[in-house]
Parts: sequence; structure tokens; C-alpha cells
Amino acid sequence: MTPRIRCKAMLLAPILPLAVSIAHAQPAAEAEANGPITEIIVTALKRSERLLDVPASITALGEESLKAGSIDSANDLVRAVPSLTITDQGPGQRRFTLRGVRSAGDAQVGIYYDETPLVGPPGTTSDAGASQSDFRLFDIERVEVLRGPQGTLYGSGSVGGTIRLVTQKPGFEPEAKIDLTGTSTRHGGKGYQINTALNAPLVADKLAARVVYFRQQDDGWVDNPGLGLERINRTFSHGGRLLVRALPVEGLTLDLAAHYLRSSGGASTWSPAAGTYNAVNRSQVPYSDEQRVFSFSGKAELGFADAVFTTSYQDRDSVVTRDPTYLFQSFKNSAANCRTRFATAFCATPAGITAFNAYVDSLTPVIYYQPQSVSNWTNEFRLQSSDGGPLQWTVGLYYEDRDARVLSEARRTSGTNGLPIAAAPLLQRHVVDDLKQKAVFGEVTYEILPDLKLTGGGRYYDYDKTVGGDTTVGLDILRTSVTPFALYKSGDKGGLYKANISWKPDDAVQLYAQAASGYRPGGVNQVLGLAQALGYQPDDLKTYEAGAKASLFDGLLTGALSGYITDWSDMQVSINSGSFVYLGNAGAARIKGLELEAALHPLDGLTLSGYGVLTSAKLTQDQVPDGVTPLATTARKGDRVPFIARKSFSLSATYGAAVSAAWNGFVRGDVNYVGPSRADFRPNAIGYRALGDCYQSNVRLGVDNGTWGLQLYVNNLTDEVGRVAAGNVLGGSIETVTSIAPRTVGVNLNAKF
Repeated sequence: MTPRIRCKAMLLAPILPLAVSIAHAQPAAEAEANGPITEIIVTALKRSERLLDVPASITALGEESLKAGSIDSANDLVRAVPSLTITDQGPGQRRFTLRGVRSAGDAQVGIYYDETPLVGPPGTTSDAGASQSDFRLFDIERVEVLRGPQGTLYGSGSVGGTIRLVTQKPGFEPEAKIDLTGTSTRHGGKGYQINTALNAPLVADKLAARVVYFRQQDDGWVDNPGLGLERINRTFSHGGRLLVRALPVEGLTLDLAAHYLRSSGGASTWSPAAGTYNAVNRSQVPYSDEQRVFSFSGKAELGFADAVFTTSYQDRDSVVTRDPTYLFQSFKNSAANCRTRFATAFCATPAGITAFNAYVDSLTPVIYYQPQSVSNWTNEFRLQSSDGGPLQWTVGLYYEDRDARVLSEARRTSGTNGLPIAAAPLLQRHVVDDLKQKAVFGEVTYEILPDLKLTGGGRYYDYDKTVGGDTTVGLDILRTSVTPFALYKSGDKGGLYKANISWKPDDAVQLYAQAASGYRPGGVNQVLGLAQALGYQPDDLKTYEAGAKASLFDGLLTGALSGYITDWSDMQVSINSGSFVYLGNAGAARIKGLELEAALHPLDGLTLSGYGVLTSAKLTQDQVPDGVTPLATTARKGDRVPFIARKSFSLSATYGAAVSAAWNGFVRGDVNYVGPSRADFRPNAIGYRALGDCYQSNVRLGVDNGTWGLQLYVNNLTDEVGRVAAGNVLGGSIETVTSIAPRTVGVNLNAKF
């Protein structure tokens, strides 16, 4: 069966016009979780403020909103957050995109556990942004998503925005939670989730601890008929966290945290030519990701200001595999490639080509096996005003020390089962990638007139980057030879800015305008086959934004509207040499967008909510790096940025009412649409594959008595084949697709004591 490129949610299609005419905002249960928008408290700008009072584009999802929307993990956030795109290639292999800012290189979206930034290993192509990890959303107080560059307060890696996971902190009352889920997925198997949390006061009003544990298994739904394997995308994850809070003296809060997450499994990637949910890999390509994060933070109330200090350490180990069998096979029948192995005269004969083809066949099937690790030590100290007067300010210092290590090998695999063969590697190389970064930053807000505020912010950064490695086993058909270990250094320093003006004509309405900048560090490529170490520069991004927020009719209608223009220059891009990929700077882009969020409470117990997004992301310069001869497929001015849909929206409706004296019930339905996009810039590019243009509908109903709760739900109600990523097998022309899970039915039992 060939999957549909365009999918349609037939059951909910009649209500789609309503989605456009009503509202588009955060999930419906937010009112239940946190009250109207005027009462939601966020700390996205590193101080506690009402969401309505923050002059920026922020989506805040409380614990009840996450639960009601079946938002359990990173991938689920796409259904609730405007302008968010996630490309998932397996455990530990995610790329987060906000507002169309998407390219190779360091992360475009910062991910934070409270005050702790999370980073990914750069791999062999300096593309750490494609290696962002998953996270679990159980026992989370709220998720805050800041859209637009957050350079002044969050530094590099937040050019598109920032996602903050604000954990539930230990309290001084005993509490226990348990959350059990069982699922069944069409075309696949069964799954389960176990989530538990225990809060324990240790010393009355002085010391408390909170322990969280979670475990999940999904049997998968993608098969590999060629290897006789079923459900190759089955996944398993488990982990938890330990939080300790101490209040030793009045005005001093100390927090210790330890997080752990381990995930393993395979990507939900398959090839339409082989049939729906069938993969064509010639080797097994499992992934694993293990992450440990430790942090200590303190807040001291000094009277004139609050002092906040955080030190964090992240230690992450991943194993990434790729199948380059089709790449190797593409080298056959070429005299030029033959000459990498045999003499020129021999390669000019049919016998030479036959011998070379046999040699290539002897190397395949094959995998790239890449264990990699990254450790990141970050420290931040800041002072911020606390008197609530007309002048509010924040000043701080930041230091980061990040070290990454990569082993990359080409290994033969069995043609029968796709497992590695015990033999010496065909290729072996090592990569080191170290970054040391320091910064000073600050923001000042002054109320120049009643309800009219000006904000100015800046950040000065200085980084040094060291990249190096060696090749200990070379491979001729990849044009690599043994090379000694070498190190290459680079660095840069510069500044970022933010300027904002906001006006509140009354307590329930705010208008604002803002200009802000962001960047990602440059560096040096350490790539096999390069004749010399090639550098790449920091890219530069500036966003100009205007917006409005309102809570009307005593909170019955809440909403936020923003429009922005982003100018992105010196884009960090992947350059393909034919057998390897490296980073360079090329081209520029302009991204324009409109975002609308709203929630409507027309009747007691009924909430309608959703969001709508329009995005235009196009190149404004040809994407031709220096020293590279452009091809017919080279991205040109006017081409659309891949993977970025021009329109998307989400609509949800939730109704809750008492079903007895002790029990309340609710029913919720939501529909989400992501418009069409392409996986490459140009129609003549081999990777110009279709994705998106898909509706996904979900329904959920349940009952709750304050202690116990029972819920039934169906995700992807109409069983659509929604493409979230597309491309080709590595080095080949066979189309590959990564898609959302098929129809999944689940039952959830939860309790809170």
C-alpha cells in the first residue's frame, strides 16, 4: 500500500472553519490549571511575572493542560505551541525549530531544566542542533516557550527561542502521585507508561525532597521486510529526578537537583516505495541516549535585590548509527572511484570496473557506528531588583565549559540480519570539540510614564573553540587516509542587544514592540577527506516584533497576537562534498510571521482554544559558500526554507461538568493542522520531498474525584500518515519518511494523595 502524501481528518473536517474563526491559543485546560491568562505566573525573563504583563511572545502550559492534551514528551509540544517544529530521527536525535529558524550547526532553540541548559554532541558534522534529547513532562509545574531570539538573557543556542521546563519543587506537605497508562497502536503493538512522584518534608518548613520516576515502552509500528524484522522503531525509556529544597534562614532558598534519562530504540523512518511503514535499511540502525544532569542553585533576598546563583553539570552519552550501504553502492561503475583502489590503466578496462564493483560489494552492507559524549559545566550569577518600583534591572555573569568526544567507525554488517560482523573497522576516526564561553549580560526596564515601559538589554560574549581529531583507519573509496591527531582553534567576541517598549492602557491589555538579536558560535570543521581545516563563522540573526495581549470580559476571552520579521545572515549550512558533510556560511534569509493564540470560555465548563500561524521563510541571497562551485540544485534567492510550513493551526474544545456528588467528568477534542513544506530548497534536488499538509485529531474523556482519575483517549483518531520529516536513504535516491504514530488508543489511571 502506498501512503497518502496528503492526509485528511474526515471526522473533524466539518469543524475546521470554526478553528479559523474562533481562536488559537494554549490548551483548554489552562483555565482549570492556572486560571485565566491574567493569573498565569511565568519566570521566562528570569523574574516572576503574570503572563499578561510580559511583553514577549510566550506560551505557558500548566500541569493540567499537559495532562488534558496528552502532552507527555517533547514531540507532543508541537500540538500546543505555535511555530514549533520538531524533526525526530530517533532517541537523542531531535532538532527543535521555532519561527522558521532552521539550519545545521549548534542548536537554534535552547532547552532548559529550570536554570540548566541542555546541549547535544556535535557528531562528525558539527551539527549539535540535530542531537537534542527527549524529555518527559510528568510532574512538571509548567512549560514555558519563548519565541524569538533570547540572546541577552540566554546567550547562544536560542536564536529561534527557548523552551523551559519548570519542575515541581519540593513542598512542606506530604504528597504522592501515580500515573499509569496502557496503549495499543494500530499497525503496531502495545505500550505502557509508569509515572510516580513522592514529596516528603524532612524538616518542618526547612527541608523537603521530591522524587520522580518514569518508565515507558512502545512496541513500534515500522517493519524491515528485507531483514525479516518487525517493529524496528520500538522504544524504551526510563529515568527520574531527585529534588531537594532547603530554607535554612529567612530569605535564602537552596535547590539541589539530579536528573536522569535513558532512551533506546529506533527511528520511525520508512520508505514509501517498500510499502507503508516498511523500511529499506540494509543494516540495523539502533540508537541509545543516556543523560545525567546535576545542578545547585541558590536565591538570597538581599533587600535591595535578589542574588541568584546556579551551577550545573550535564553528562550525556549517545550511540548513533547510520546505514551508508546505498552510498557505498553508488560508487560502483565509476572509473574515477575505481582509481581510489586500483591503477588508472586497470580502471579504464571492463575488468577493472568489475573488480572494483566486487570490492565495493565486499564492504557492504555497512553501518556508521558513532558513540559520542558531551559534558557541559555552566555557571550563572545574577543580581536583580526586587522592590517593584519603576526601575527594574537584572545584571549577571555566565561561564560555560563544554567538551565533546566522538568515535566514528564504518563496520561491516550481516546481509542476513543486519547486525555488525566481528571484524576490524573499515574506517575509524576520533573527533574532539571543546567550547569555553563567558559572558556578562543585563536588562533594565524603566516606567517612563504610567503604564508605559522601556526595556534595554545587552550581552557581551567571548568564546574559544577547539576542534580536532585523527583518522586511525582510512578507507580508500571515501578518499580518506590515516592522519595524525591535530587541533584547530577559533574564537570570537561580540555583543547582542534587546530593545522593547510596552504600554498597558489598562490592567487587562498590553501592546509591545521589540527588536532583539541572537547568534551561534562559529568554529572549525574536522571532517574526513578535507584537504585542510575549514572554518565557519557565527551566524547573525535579528528579529523585529510587535504584539498585543488581552484578557477581556473578566477573563472569558484571552488572547495574544504577534507579528515579526527576522533577518538571518551568514547562515551556517551543511555543505555536501559527495561523501561527507561539513559546515560553512552561505546566504541569508528573511522570515516573516503572524501568530495568534486565544481561549474562549462561553459557558460554564466549556473552553474553546487554539492557535494559528502564518510563516514565510525565504532566502534573500543565494546559498553559495566561498570556494564552492554552485550546482543546478544549489539553493537560490527566493527559495523557501525547508521543513517550514506556511500555515498551521490547532483547535481544542473541552467541556467539564459534575457527573455525581463526588465525581467530575470532562470530554476534549482537538485537531491540529500542519501545512505542506519540502525537505530541500529546489524542485530539482533529489531530496525535494513532500511533508506536512496533514490534520491530526485526538479525543479524550475522563472522570476525576480529586484523588482518583480515569481517562480514555484516542490519538490520531483517523489514522493519518502524517509526514514530519522526509528525505532519502544516505547516499541514495530512495525516499524516506518519518511520520507520526498511527491511531493509538490508551487508558490512563491516576491518583494523587
